[in-house]
Amino acid sequence: MNDHMQNADAAEPPATHFSRTAVLSAMFALPVCCPPMSLLACITGGVALWQIRRNPLARGAWLAIAAMVIGAASAIVMSTLLWNNGLGLLWRGPGAPMDAVMRGDTAAMRQHWSGPAGELSQPALQAFAQTLTAQHGAYQGTTDSVTRATPLKPPAGKSVAPVPITIKFERATLEADLGLELFDPKTGASVMKWRSLRVLDPVQGDLVFPPGEPAPPVLEPPAPPATNRRAPPAGDSTKPATATTPAAPPPLR
Repeated sequence: MNDHMQNADAAEPPATHFSRTAVLSAMFALPVCCPPMSLLACITGGVALWQIRRNPLARGAWLAIAAMVIGAASAIVMSTLLWNNGLGLLWRGPGAPMDAVMRGDTAAMRQHWSGPAGELSQPALQAFAQTLTAQHGAYQGTTDSVTRATPLKPPAGKSVAPVPITIKFERATLEADLGLELFDPKTGASVMKWRSLRVLDPVQGDLVFPPGEPAPPVLEPPAPPATNRRAPPAGDSTKPATATTPAAPPPLR
């Protein structure tokens, strides 16, 4: 009888277990609004499938596959939304919209600019570019301003935020402000395109683009550095002690 029981125990199939890596991939796939977590879901899901194929006792392949599908889809959707709502602007910088203006590229204008600027014709763009090149020489490029910092917080109640830039010409280097339209003031929908431009020219005068469009908000000047001097308390009429020169000793007789 003991031999019969031992044979029955030996014939019993080994117990299976659920893959912990598959469970971990499902946990990474839950925050669908976080692209890094979605990428981790894809990676851990692939590792879980590899482990399950090597171990016939492991289960959870369907969970790993579901986590990979959800992670890949959410990573693509959220990355596209982030790119279209500001990340693409940061990557391209101010050079792309200014190059479109100076080249008279109407297709690029519709891509980078909103409002009347995006609908300007090529002759209108060329007229603005010729005005600048006639005064300052050939256009050489645009970069972020190194003398003025971009404000971290947009102006309260305004849909356009100023971004300081530097425009380089053959005979001059000018500071300018690009107006970034954050949202449509009528509908509240996100826009994230350039709306207007103010070229700061202390000699020829400032130039606003496009004609008739309000200039970007004026950047506030930097605050003066704080000093460590303390103001005297109110009502204190005491004056600081002044050094006095000691009287000369009387002459010796």
